[in-house]
Amino acid sequence: MTISRLRMASDGAGVSTLVAFYGCPLQCRYCASWICHDEDTERKYYSPENLVSILSQDDIYFKTTGGGIVFGGGEPLLSAEFIHEVCELADPLWKRRIETSLYADWERINLLVGDIDEWFIDIKDLQPKIYTKYAGKDNDIVLSNLKKLIAIVPKEQVMIRVPLIANFNTADDVKQSVTKLKSMGFSRIDEFEYVVPLGVTTKQGDYNASGRYEFE
Repeated sequence: MTISRLRMASDGAGVSTLVAFYGCPLQCRYCASWICHDEDTERKYYSPENLVSILSQDDIYFKTTGGGIVFGGGEPLLSAEFIHEVCELADPLWKRRIETSLYADWERINLLVGDIDEWFIDIKDLQPKIYTKYAGKDNDIVLSNLKKLIAIVPKEQVMIRVPLIANFNTADDVKQSVTKLKSMGFSRIDEFEYVVPLGVTTKQGDYNASGRYEFE
């Protein structure tokens, strides 16, 4: 979907390049990358070798700052096999990070456990009703994958992002999610308020002048 170079402060330490993939199993109401679902958009295709060649342009920045590759989307786990091939070809001194909802078959996640240095996981909200209302799917698979991941990946390598989402959850809901995550063993938790600029239009609806979301 995009290759965004020379990123700082948004994808972990150091200078990084974001490699974002098309496709996502979720239908999040405030999706900032709705284009990932668009089947009519002209797409570029890369081989693992071609992508690593492009990434190598910033080799010196990756190594001197502790940065590297960030796989995002859409949902990058849908392209787990491709990502695995890229990681096998990439310089081992580059950091490899992934931004994911963790909504995927465990086999895809397990394939990348040995490749990924840092996981950024957006869990939306752990309460099933809230998750389903917001993302259009139930979160059973996410809860299962969280439990499996914490059992085999050091907690220091996992950052869980817990957003306050206007019209969907409350500060108390966020606290409940954080409490549950800590009971599961996670320690790195990023609480933030999800904000979309006024006037943004997505396939799911529009923001009005008051900043409230009007759903179809």
